[in-house]
Amino acid sequence: MKRLPFAVVLAIAVLAVGIQSCATSEAITGSPIDPELVARIVDGQTTQDQIISWFGAPTTTSQLGDNVLYIYKYCKTSGSGLYTGYFGQTKSVEKCNELTVTFDKSTGTVKAHNFQKAF
Repeated sequence: MKRLPFAVVLAIAVLAVGIQSCATSEAITGSPIDPELVARIVDGQTTQDQIISWFGAPTTTSQLGDNVLYIYKYCKTSGSGLYTGYFGQTKSVEKCNELTVTFDKSTGTVKAHNFQKAF
């Protein structure tokens, strides 16, 4: 049986160890927040029912004393990974558009709101 030259064996070994793979992914959570609907919100006038009809159920709700807080989030998370043999490294970045709406419990109207657009 004929043996391969040492240089060929070494090259195959280096290639086997050096094989790399990259992976990228993107995940989306929540529903898009329409900036035109956000512009229609008027503090002291827009009702809780209107907000729900425009944006749907909030991502999160909280009771804050005499106020109710709705938070709407629409997020994109992108990640990438580099794998070499037995070793790997991953990195992910999350960007979110977020609408927060505070309601006065006694009137059922918007007390304050804020929209932060990240993408």
